[in-house]
Formats: sequence, structure tokens, C-alpha cells
Amino acid sequence: MSVTEDYLSRWLTMPADEDHKYSRGVVEFHTGSRAYPGAALLGVRGALRTGVGMVRYLGPPSVASLVVQAHPEVVLQPGRVDAVVVGSGMAAPLRSQATMRVGEAFSRGVPTVLDAGALDMAQQCPPHSVLTPHARELARVHHRVLGSEVSNQLDGAKRLARELGVTIVLKGSITHVVNERGHHWQLPLATPWLATAGTGDVLAGIFGALLAVSRDHLDGSPENLGEIVATGALLHALAAQAASRARGGGPLTARDVADQVALIVGETLATKG
Repeated sequence: MSVTEDYLSRWLTMPADEDHKYSRGVVEFHTGSRAYPGAALLGVRGALRTGVGMVRYLGPPSVASLVVQAHPEVVLQPGRVDAVVVGSGMAAPLRSQATMRVGEAFSRGVPTVLDAGALDMAQQCPPHSVLTPHARELARVHHRVLGSEVSNQLDGAKRLARELGVTIVLKGSITHVVNERGHHWQLPLATPWLATAGTGDVLAGIFGALLAVSRDHLDGSPENLGEIVATGALLHALAAQAASRARGGGPLTARDVADQVALIVGETLATKG
């Protein structure tokens, strides 16, 4: 299925008068490391700009300090949570402490986005999980889980999604989303300026926010999960286009992309009426 802007109208929602921070969804981040603290900041920024009700961050104290300095609205304590993002800024192979952090994230038992280093623990992930590999990561996880090489990336992603019972976002110039039932969503060609460090961290944050906001639509509905994830990928791509246009069609940074997400959300909801 080709992903169009109709997906945004379907899955992006304006808070109702009776909504509050918990009803708008809570997403928890187990991301970043001393070596890669920026991944945590970028993912959190992407989630906040998408419109989630609350963001929790649980990570190394040095990274948590940076996160709350940049975003004082972020909560640094565990509590109620509707979705989790884990792995961004964690290098593979995971060390023992990072493995414990991923396990803690999985223990929440809520829809979970696995990025970067956390992909190596995909066989242990909870239901309604979303894996976000690029081509090299897909090859690594495919070999780990299925014991074979990937000859065709899309076919490999479909096989892995079926084996693990997950939804997979195969990132690239054309991003593909596949689920365990073999359903396939294809994104439009993205701006080549997206090929820069940190944009994947923003994408994971967008996914986490949308899963948290839409959690009631996920139980027993894997097609909904795929559509929601495809919506997040499109939101990310459109935000990147807007960020590049703001610079005359020139290069962008991951933070630029995150900051344009709110613009795309706002424009969508204004059109939706």
C-alpha cells in the first residue's frame, strides 16, 4: 500500500476539551548513553513535537541531566506508561548494563519501539513491538534470528517480521513498513538530506509518541499498528522536506526535522477541521 497524506488525517488527533496529560499518552525513553547522549535528546524532542501528553526519560544520570535541561517538562521518574522507546544511542553489541536497560524497557509490557542497539534483543521484545533497522542492521538481526543472510532487503524484513511477530520499519530513501501478516506499506521517496546523523533517533521518538497516543487502537489490530507506524514515517519525511525548504532546499539537521514535526501536525489538524 502506498502511504499518502490521508494517513495523517486518520491518525493525528486534536486533544479534546476533557483530555489531560495521561489521556494524551505517556511515552518512556530508555535511550542514549555517555558516548551518544544526543540520541536521547533528539528522540525526546521528536516525541514532544508530535503531541504526546507526557515524556518520561530513564537513562544514565549524565544524559538525564542534559535531557531535562533541554526539555524541563520531561519527567525523570518511572510511572504510568503507554509506549516505550529503547535502544537509540546504544551501540551494538550491547554491554551488560545496556542489556539490563533494554530488559527493563521490555518489562513494561507496552508497545515498544526498538532502535539501534536494542535490535539485538528483538527475540525478547513484548507484543506490539516495532523494529527500526536500516539495511545493515536488518542483515545483522536477520542473521541472528534466522541464521541466514539477506538476499533481498524487503523479503528479509517480511520474513523477520513474521518470525518475530513484530512490525518492521526498513529505513532508506524509500522506507517500507511490514507486519507479521505480510502487509506492506511503502513511503514516498524521501529528501536525500535525511541521510544525516540523528534523524533516525527523531523517527523513533515520533513512533513512540504515536503509539502512546493511539494505544487503545492497537489491541488485536496489527493492521492499525502498521498504519500508525507508516503515519509516523510519513510525518518524519514531510517534516524533513519542510526543514529543507526553510533553508532554500539545502541541508538539514536532525533537530531541524524534529522542530518541523509540530508544523506538519498543526497543518494537518487545521485542514482536518
